[in-house]
Amino acid sequence: MKKLLFISLAFLASYNIAQAQEQIYWSEVSMEVEPGDQAQVYEAVNNFYSNLEFPENVSVQLMAWQAKTEWREGTHFLNFAGSVEGMAKLRELRSGDAYDEYVSSLSKVAKVVSVRNGNTLIRVPGENGDFSAQEWSFAVKNQAAFGQAFVELTKDFKNEGMYYSLGQYTSGGGLSTHYIYSTHKDYAQEMTSGPKNEKEAAAFQKFFDAVESISTFRGSETSTQLATWPSN
Repeated sequence: MKKLLFISLAFLASYNIAQAQEQIYWSEVSMEVEPGDQAQVYEAVNNFYSNLEFPENVSVQLMAWQAKTEWREGTHFLNFAGSVEGMAKLRELRSGDAYDEYVSSLSKVAKVVSVRNGNTLIRVPGENGDFSAQEWSFAVKNQAAFGQAFVELTKDFKNEGMYYSLGQYTSGGGLSTHYIYSTHKDYAQEMTSGPKNEKEAAAFQKFFDAVESISTFRGSETSTQLATWPSN
């Protein structure tokens, strides 16, 4: 019942706040890359995905961890994201001789150490920065109350006009169940992210007061975007 209530809440919030944006599904493949091998990893990934005819509303990003929690494995990761239909079609394209050759090339310079999956629940529209991304993870006990607290936060926190969202881990999240995600357009914004005035600071305090007894903060992670496909 809690899950159904939260899904209904997320749908209503996304309709009112984000103009009924389609929710995003994603899969993250973390890799251990030795120092000096990043260029070879990019080459292997680019050789396959730059020659792929991508389905609509789906993308692949090569990211590097900039700061991470103690339980996060790997140094780099591939993030696959998009609509359910787009993700399913992309999964079908990841097969055949070309894909086998790509996997063989990548495995020589990178070791896959973990996979996690999830999807957004509430998206707040705004500019989508391509410099870096930040993710705050939580172990949530009461999903409906946590979702309502996030909705209240969005009323007064404008995030400098940048996109941000609330989502859930569907597998591979460990003890974390939900996350808040945002991107940064440059290093300056990454360094100064957060509330910018008293109204936003009060909104954050209200949010943390509301979720303190129903969740456990599991840490914050920052990653830097190295490349994306299809390239614009």
